[in-house]
Amino acid sequence: MMRSLFFAASLLVLAHPARADEACRLASSNAAEIASLEECHQHAEAGDAEAQFSYALILWGGNDWPAKPKEGLDWFRRAARQGHVLARVVLGRFLSSEEVAPDLRNRPEGYAWWVVGGERDAAANLRQKLSESELAQGERMANEFKAAYGSVR
Repeated sequence: MMRSLFFAASLLVLAHPARADEACRLASSNAAEIASLEECHQHAEAGDAEAQFSYALILWGGNDWPAKPKEGLDWFRRAARQGHVLARVVLGRFLSSEEVAPDLRNRPEGYAWWVVGGERDAAANLRQKLSESELAQGERMANEFKAAYGSVR
């Protein structure tokens, strides 16, 4: 199930005109590319939002690497905080999906990322499924995220 979410996120990267740097692309497709993975990680650590997003995808889905979804979420958050729209969309999806392990899910946070990512329909659909307290928490987080990181629309 998580593989299907990873596949969908990977398609978003392929469809996005601003591709991740070469090191991250090599690392995501071949476990023998340890140097590329390390280079991708260095770019991510240096604050490159695209590298952070790509590194998050590698950690989340594993592909040829061992999956580390919790660490992947942390890297998606780093990219999202810098305004990376796809990271915000992916966080909204992963944090709210029933396909994701319960200990990784956070529907209010997923809602907030969808709001600041401009995903109105997705946010509206999730809003209907949230309890009053989850919605209040999600709205508070969305306002905090907008103030701290800006919003798409």
